[in-house]
Parts: sequence; structure tokens; C-alpha cells
Amino acid sequence: MLANLIKYAVSEGIAKLAPFFTTLYVAKYLSVEDFGRYSLIFVVYELFFILISFNIQATTRIDFFKLNRVRFLATKREHLIICLLLALFLLTASIFASSGYTYVLTLLVLASFLRCISVFQLAIYQCEKSASRYVASNIVFTVSLSLFTLVFVALDYGYLSWLYGLLFASFLQVLISCILFGHIRTLLFLSFHRLTFRFDSFKATFIIALLFLPQALGWWLKLGADRWIIERQVGTAVLGQYSLAFQFSSALLIAASVINLVLVPEINTCLKSSNYKRIKLFLIPAILFLILLSVVIYFVASEFILRVYDAEYFNSVLYLKLLIFPFLIQSFILILSNVLYYWGKGGYMAKVILAAFSLQVIVNFFFVEIFGVVGMVLVSLIANIMVLLLIILKSKKELALRIGG
Repeated sequence: MLANLIKYAVSEGIAKLAPFFTTLYVAKYLSVEDFGRYSLIFVVYELFFILISFNIQATTRIDFFKLNRVRFLATKREHLIICLLLALFLLTASIFASSGYTYVLTLLVLASFLRCISVFQLAIYQCEKSASRYVASNIVFTVSLSLFTLVFVALDYGYLSWLYGLLFASFLQVLISCILFGHIRTLLFLSFHRLTFRFDSFKATFIIALLFLPQALGWWLKLGADRWIIERQVGTAVLGQYSLAFQFSSALLIAASVINLVLVPEINTCLKSSNYKRIKLFLIPAILFLILLSVVIYFVASEFILRVYDAEYFNSVLYLKLLIFPFLIQSFILILSNVLYYWGKGGYMAKVILAAFSLQVIVNFFFVEIFGVVGMVLVSLIANIMVLLLIILKSKKELALRIGG
């Protein structure tokens, strides 16, 4: 398990650092206006990808352990067909809604669907504990995306450089991933004509995937809402200080995501065999490690800010001190929610996350001028604690029912 954790850590580290440095480099060669368009394309892609992939990786990590092979194959075919239909819907909507950007949106839809196939295969690798194949496919995409983007920048394609790089990298990843996955197995999942259409089955697949959407979109929506509120009601200078602290604090959530890649197949295996006591052996070390890491991030990042950045950023240290706590709780939520999702409580999770997100946005919007950014962070902390407590209480209740049954 440690070897897989190291492989995932290296893979995710490259996946996060490569785009970061590529973007810094590209910014030097684009005008401010073109860089704004470049950034906008990236945001639109993230939203398209979330909608088109429709949480196929999340449902795969559960269905792999809960369903027999025949039913699993049928369910994933249904899910991939739903993804294709969503891609066609977005493509059609883009053509009619924004004719001036049809070309760009068409390429984004195509890249998103190609990535959908790849992330589905990545989820299979994760469940099979095939860390080497997961890392190979992931790094192929990350590195090729950066390289292709730099090539297109050099060829003077401007703000479209990242888009073309994304398209080529997506093609390359799906090609490599299908080779690693095996062409027979790939064709088996993509043989849509062999699927017997049953409306009730498609409906069930759609609803289960839909329940993951609040968690998938919640991060991006909250991130955008918080920054919009700060910029409009507090000021761009404070937004810059907050964003820097946020960037450092988010390293904790990245670490939790890496740990989760290893934990999910282990936890789901325990749940499948009703070996509930063994789950603690995975969760407790992960939680303790995240607590320790949060302390390290705070001291290292604080020192880095004070030594490297100008005095105008020094307030970021205060925001960093506060942001560490909601990020730590959110990391716990990411790990502990696996149990409820496996037990089919996605509806409960969706309601809790939507309620918490809505509460934060409403309170922050109306009261940020009174309590400032510090108050916003405290609201996030309180909301995250409430979500965590509800998850723990619900998990205990469900566990009691299963042990009692």
C-alpha cells in the first residue's frame, strides 16, 4: 500500500505542478486580454468535463465492488451512453447559444468526452490497485498537455494554445490508456449496440451519478462565489491576499485526494466483506497524518510568505492560519464520505452538501462587509464541521443497522 501511495503522490504532484508552471510561462507570451481568454477556456473546460463525465469515476469506484461483472459492464455502458448524450446536448446548446464561440466549445466538448473515457479507465486501475498503469496514463496526459501547449504557444496560436494542447493530450491519453486497459476490454465497454435498453436501469444509473454532482461542482462553485463576493464587497487587494493563502492551504486537500486514491479500494473491500473494524486501521492513520501535515503547511507556508513576498501580502499569513482549519475538516469529509457513498447514501450527501454550500454563500454575501474575510473563513469552518458531524452520525446509524441486521 505504501508503494502505491508514493506512486499516486508522484503522479498527482506532477499533475498539479506541471499546469502551474506552464501557465506562468505562457503568461509571459500572451497579452493580458489573451491570457484572460486563456483562463476562461480553462474554467469552461472544467465545467464541461464535470458535466460530461457525469461522475463516472466516482460511481465506478463503488460499482466495481458492489456489482457482479455482468451488471457492472451493463451499468458502465449505460453511464458512457449518458456521457455521450450529455456531450451532444452541450454541443448543440453551445452552437445555438453562442455562435461566435462554436469552434472553441466544440473542441472543448470533444476533449471532455475523450477525457471521460480515460478517467473511467483510471477509476478501474484504482479499484484493481494497478497504480503503475494509473500513474502512466495520468502522467502521459499531464506532461503531453504542457508540452503541446508550449509548442502551440511557440507556433503563435495565442490563447488557443492550451485548447489545442488539451485536445492532442486527450487523444494521446485515451490511446495510451486503451492500450494499457486492453483493446478487447475497451471494446467490450464501448460496445453500446450489445446493450439491451431498459428505461428503469438507465434512470437508476442517471440518478446515482446525479447525486455525486453537488460534491463535484460544489468546490468550483464555492471557490467562484467566495472570490466574487470578496472582490465586489471587500476589494481586489484583499482578494489577492486571500487567494495566496488559499493556494497554500489547498495543498492539504491535494494530499487528502492522494490518500483517498489508496483508501477507496481498501475501504470498499472492507465494506463489501462487512469487515468494519478493519476500516479504522486505514482511517485513523490517514486522519493523524493530515493533522500533522496541516501544522507543517502552516509553518512552512507562513515563513515562505514572509520571506519571499512583499509586505502587501503579509496579511495572507492570518488568512492562512484560519483557512487551514476548514481545509482540514474538508479533508476529513473527503475520506469519511466514502462509506456513505458505498452504502448508497448519495442522496443524503447531496442534500447536506447543497445545504452547507447555500448557507455559506447566503451568509457571506449579506454579512461579509460586517465580519470581513475572517468571518467568511469562520463560516466555512462552522459549515464544514456541521457536514462532518452529520456524516459521522449518519455513518454510525447505518453501521448500527447493518450490524444489528
